[in-house]
Amino acid sequence: MAHMAEGAHTTTEDKVGIQTFVDPSIPGFSAIIKQRYADFIVNEVDQQNDTVRLTSYDLPTSSTDQVKDGAEQSNVELSQEEKLAELSALLGGDTEVMEQITKMLNSQGHDQEFVSLKPQEDKAKRTEIHRLIKERFHGRMVSETVDGVIRLRTHQKKDNFDTRSKAKVDGWKALGGEFCRFCLFKENRETMEAINFLTGALRVPSKVFTIAGTKDRRGVTSQWVTAHKVKAERLVGLNKSLRNMRLGNFSYVPRGLKLGDLNGNRFMITLRNVLVDSEETLNRSIVSLRDKGFVNYFGMQRFGTGSVGTHEVGAAVLRAEWEAAVHLLMKPRLGEGPDLEKARKHWAEHKDPKEALKLFPKRWVAETQILWSFQKAGHLRSPFDAFNNIPRNLKLMYIHAYQSYVWNHMASERIRLYGLDKPVVGDLVAEDRAALDASDDIEDEKGTSKDAESGSHVRAKVLTDADVDHYTIYDVILPMPGFDVIYPTHAIGDKYKELMAKDGLDPHKMRHPNKEYSLPGSYRTFISKPENVEWEIVRYNEANVPLTLTDLERLEGKSKPEGVPEGKFLALILNLTLRSSQYATMAIREVCKQDTSAAFQSSLNPVEGSNANADEPFDNATSSGADVVATGSSKRGIDQVDGTESAPEAKAVRD
Repeated sequence: MAHMAEGAHTTTEDKVGIQTFVDPSIPGFSAIIKQRYADFIVNEVDQQNDTVRLTSYDLPTSSTDQVKDGAEQSNVELSQEEKLAELSALLGGDTEVMEQITKMLNSQGHDQEFVSLKPQEDKAKRTEIHRLIKERFHGRMVSETVDGVIRLRTHQKKDNFDTRSKAKVDGWKALGGEFCRFCLFKENRETMEAINFLTGALRVPSKVFTIAGTKDRRGVTSQWVTAHKVKAERLVGLNKSLRNMRLGNFSYVPRGLKLGDLNGNRFMITLRNVLVDSEETLNRSIVSLRDKGFVNYFGMQRFGTGSVGTHEVGAAVLRAEWEAAVHLLMKPRLGEGPDLEKARKHWAEHKDPKEALKLFPKRWVAETQILWSFQKAGHLRSPFDAFNNIPRNLKLMYIHAYQSYVWNHMASERIRLYGLDKPVVGDLVAEDRAALDASDDIEDEKGTSKDAESGSHVRAKVLTDADVDHYTIYDVILPMPGFDVIYPTHAIGDKYKELMAKDGLDPHKMRHPNKEYSLPGSYRTFISKPENVEWEIVRYNEANVPLTLTDLERLEGKSKPEGVPEGKFLALILNLTLRSSQYATMAIREVCKQDTSAAFQSSLNPVEGSNANADEPFDNATSSGADVVATGSSKRGIDQVDGTESAPEAKAVRD
């Protein structure tokens, strides 16, 4: 286990504990991830286990509209004689009363002003009479109750404005609920960036919109969003002005989404320019992923991509070393653009917050908030106040990154010491697996953990000789360090102490002087299996040609690209479902046996302009014709298995 070395080169997989595989015996291969945005397609899986897809721009029809339309249609089809016959049947064939009603209607109330019906004891019958008069004689005759007797009279102008006997109609309830639910389809946009655009376009507060979780920027994603008291007509009207976004599949629902209201995500991942010894190796790799799973590591996006990892900042915070935490966030580092290099260098040399604020881009939230705090204070003597000026979710992200760093190293140690065949005495399992899964769903989508907010709701137990054989390796969990968790009682428990001691921390002393940074801890499944795994091996000739269809392209009626059986390039298209606490990049890593860091992927990309930059916005997207791509394909349909799912969570300091 390697101790964190502050700012030592770029953050790598090995440094953050991502060190081994479930089946290292299968040869690895080289492949490019996310060369195009459409090479990483993510569709949310909701709590009904339905995959969210953009399939329609149609507006919803309310139940009252359907009833009203049906009533009006039936009224058009019925003559007055037929309507009167229906009323006569309801009144028991009372000839005298029906003659009076007919006379009143024919004279428009001049010969007879009103007609009193015979007293009716049956409440249901009275209700039915009122309903029939309203539906069949709307605009001609009204019913009212006078001294307990139903009285009929001709419709008058004042009835258009009289609401005394009318039930107050809840328009939103009639629609189906106060929340308009819609599918947000986006390409190369952060979820919150997209939501902020919608709030600005509609001029509504940001709290109007709620989501179940965030999705990757570098990809094409579809997810549910709910908007409180916003009509679908307003939302669909935005489509003509949206770029790299579409809104559709509108409906009205009684409650809005909350973070964690999902079962997972469905991924379609295209690995390009695959260099492998044989297609059989590709098939073996996917079968192993399906049947054995992958190590449930926290992916590289948890730790940032620069020379200063978010976990390093988190360790400083947990030690209450505020000056060090601020220094790590502000210091010059490798691999950033010239503007940021200039801003960081200016701060390092001059320590002038006012001037540095002019240089730092506003989207670098942590740095600008620190500088603003220093400027307001008029001195640099309170790094604690400066760090605390950072938004809460971002502050917590740093300490959760440190927990993730420790967890990853412990997962690798667990494999090194005890293998992956089965649980061993001293391992931990959840007392309630359903509670563990629910906690996992919320943890990733917030970028934090439910347990970290309100104390652990998942309880673990230590396996003994008496029950170790009742569990499988997929039941084993490892703790995220905290004051409300237990640790394995075998050697891994000591490994927690050894690793954290190098950072000046103790896993058994996780209460912080500042309550906000006290960590209860949580638990995470050790090995995970994906669900519904499918794959396709395809060949193509042009490096950047489309190989799959997005939801939008399907909606526009575009055809799936045709194959080039003898194409010079090889690609693997992988479909799988993961729970929201699992990382898709870690599943890909198990398949490829290849580094998933952004720096390594950039070095593989043969297309000038690198990764997603080659994609056109879908306003100008070219069609996928027969000359476009792929398949001398070997496609496998796979039975559903137990598993979990991955969705990108709150980004580390940078995307």
